[in-house]
Amino acid sequence: MENLTRYKICTEKADWRGICEINGINFDSFGTNKELAALSGYLEPGEVVFALSSGMMNQTVTSNAFDLGVNTWLVVLTSERFLFLDAALLTSSIDTQSIRLNKVQAISASQGFALGKISIDLGSRLITIDNCTKESVKVMADLANKWLKDLENGVNIPEDSPEMEASKKKANDTNMVRPPIAPSKTANRTAAALVAAILGWSGLHSYIWGKWQIGWIKGVLSAASYHLWTREFYTLSALLMLVVVIWILVDLVRIYDGSFFSGAEPLPMANGLQGFLSLAYLILVVYSGYSVVTNFIDSRKKDNGKLASIREIVDTYNKNAAAAENSFDGPMFTIAGAVRSVEKDPFWGDYTVKFEGLGPFNIFNLGSKVSEIELTFPKKQKDDLLKVRKGDVIAATCIGRGLSVGTYSANRCKLKAVKRK
Repeated sequence: MENLTRYKICTEKADWRGICEINGINFDSFGTNKELAALSGYLEPGEVVFALSSGMMNQTVTSNAFDLGVNTWLVVLTSERFLFLDAALLTSSIDTQSIRLNKVQAISASQGFALGKISIDLGSRLITIDNCTKESVKVMADLANKWLKDLENGVNIPEDSPEMEASKKKANDTNMVRPPIAPSKTANRTAAALVAAILGWSGLHSYIWGKWQIGWIKGVLSAASYHLWTREFYTLSALLMLVVVIWILVDLVRIYDGSFFSGAEPLPMANGLQGFLSLAYLILVVYSGYSVVTNFIDSRKKDNGKLASIREIVDTYNKNAAAAENSFDGPMFTIAGAVRSVEKDPFWGDYTVKFEGLGPFNIFNLGSKVSEIELTFPKKQKDDLLKVRKGDVIAATCIGRGLSVGTYSANRCKLKAVKRK
């Protein structure tokens, strides 16, 4: 069989994508990222991988008790056997099955309209792996039949020769990029994913793996988003943050499949982390997209000319909450009342004004749906707000945000008038 040396080099490097490239097919890791990460640990010394595919196979008596019905398995054709791996969903266990090639009587592949399946005939039973990619089943069946014929003719995996050593050195020189901050050949995907999820906005995870230009761009985008928000360019700020969030989600996907590490061989990821971070960032992407749309709509709102006192807002919510939502949730209007306090947001730098005459939300105040009213002003109105004192009556144009857990809030506020106490 051709390319035995290349197969051996790729196996030693755990370059499963490279093996697929030798076979002229696309790398398929659907549902088998954990299995691919663990594959090297299940190979015997000197064993060479020829082909890989992912597909559906019925559970057996060796399967994990929590895995029911049909699961996705990684199917591997090696120089010694067919190897099957299935990582449990909620635990760290991996189910394995192994069929020595000298037990195989026939291998066949069938291709349907979109997918294919592999059938391995052992004489006493037939093993079928279904829902594989069409191209992978044909390659695996062809390679298995060729290798079985070579084994009958006494062909073995070649020992390392000067030519093979030179080929390995060339492959390492061209493909292995050692990151300057994390020089280890192996990358801990769990640590990398956590850094990306928590500090992705700063680009720190890109710096760690030597991609300082990309990390610098992420940091600049995040800083620009914050700067634009404080300058009241809300739509553009939200759009930049959406770009950063999507970029980090893409980084997480690449961390999972190992392509993020510039040639380093990734270690397995902690169970459950992949799904949790993916879901969290998908939610964040949706929220960021919603924020872009909301900020764009808000930027086009005009003052409807209505003036509402604090007492009017409270009374309306207490008497008819539906009418209050219609009047005070969404439109831009003027709110007036006596100030109780002026507070500053420590992160964004915004200022929040709270009003008098509204007691704290407690068991003695259940008769009122509104326990507090908060108006949020941008940082650039700092000079005027610092002059406001408790008891002063102010009037401000705001966009109403409605009532939530006893607090009525409005933002994008602009101070119109102040009557000193």
